[in-house]
Amino acid sequence: MTTRPDRSRPTHVALALLLALPLACGGGSDAGENSGRELFAGNADELVPHETGRSARFRVTARQDGESRVSSFTVTVIANDGDAFTTRYVSATGAVADGTSRDLGDEIVVVRFVNDPGGSAEEVRVLDPPAGVVRTPVVAGEAIESGFVRTLELGIRVGSGQTEQRTVVFTGSARRVPEERGPVRVADGTYDDAIRYAVSARGRTTIPVLGQSVAVEIDVRGDEWFAVGVGGVREDLEVGIRAGDERTTVVFTTEREGAPS
Repeated sequence: MTTRPDRSRPTHVALALLLALPLACGGGSDAGENSGRELFAGNADELVPHETGRSARFRVTARQDGESRVSSFTVTVIANDGDAFTTRYVSATGAVADGTSRDLGDEIVVVRFVNDPGGSAEEVRVLDPPAGVVRTPVVAGEAIESGFVRTLELGIRVGSGQTEQRTVVFTGSARRVPEERGPVRVADGTYDDAIRYAVSARGRTTIPVLGQSVAVEIDVRGDEWFAVGVGGVREDLEVGIRAGDERTTVVFTTEREGAPS
């Protein structure tokens, strides 16, 4: 039976954040006593290695309203073509996303994103400006201002009805500031040589609900680490989500699995 929306009352949307598939994010603060210090002078691909077939698995712990959920996703470089490479993200729930990046030598940026590639819900976003991932040389306190893209799996509940899981693409603006270089702990050990970035970003999307378009916004703040020769190894992010009168905050810890070599 088809239920028509009652347009005499506003749509009530309850949010429950289930999982994040991290792509490029951005950040901001200042590097304090390290400001102006060169943290890394090599090529960008030493911070984001991207040879075809390279793969890693990440554990995600999401804390919300006193409860914790643990999930995971894998990241695999599936193609290289000239200065472009494609990374596939697959969550434990089966959600899939592809990000196309360009390696400019001193910078890696995400230029295109496809949610559910080849599927019934395929959604393509071309990022203008691109989403910056890393830029070299890395100097403490020198911010990267760029575009932003992130995929989240949201539990959407309308009124007192059942919760429906949807994969949602957020785009917007971001700021990332390198802070320091040193060790960082993950679940399976310690990476001795990693660069910490302070990150902040804002993103927005719209979701069709009962014939209406509901605007959803996110604010992201926290830290992320890239280990030299390895890539991203940890994120500690607080994500605030707003949809109409509904608000919720989720704290994510994302850790690369496997003992550091």
